[in-house]
Amino acid sequence: MSLKQAHGFALAEVVIAAAIFAIGAMVVTGFYMTASGRGLLGRNVTAGALLAQQKIEAAQATAYSSLSTLAGTETLDELGNSSASGRYTRVTTVTRCDLSPFCSPAPSTANLTQIQVTVTWSEPYAQKSFTAYTLRVSQ
Repeated sequence: MSLKQAHGFALAEVVIAAAIFAIGAMVVTGFYMTASGRGLLGRNVTAGALLAQQKIEAAQATAYSSLSTLAGTETLDELGNSSASGRYTRVTTVTRCDLSPFCSPAPSTANLTQIQVTVTWSEPYAQKSFTAYTLRVSQ
């Protein structure tokens, strides 16, 4: 059998094919790592928005004269349960718009109260937060 009739791949062809495969695998792995990180961030932002919305709904259901009782800081888990080891911190601020310091961005108006809810949590490389506002008018 002569060399011209030999079948198969040369060593150089195999090395080039392996290099192309390795580069493709690295690119796919990079995309996967980025997508995983963004997925985790999205889940935490969603949980932060949910925790803020829970407090906003509680403020809407609270009598106007009792809104100041909502102010404070809580440590929570993803579902809004109070937990000393929770990864979310929810800070609620209640500001009457007719008293100094006036509400911002709301106008200074009598019988108007602004409720600000800020939920913070730690990501691997940064502290993140979500803030929601609502206004209540006395009736």
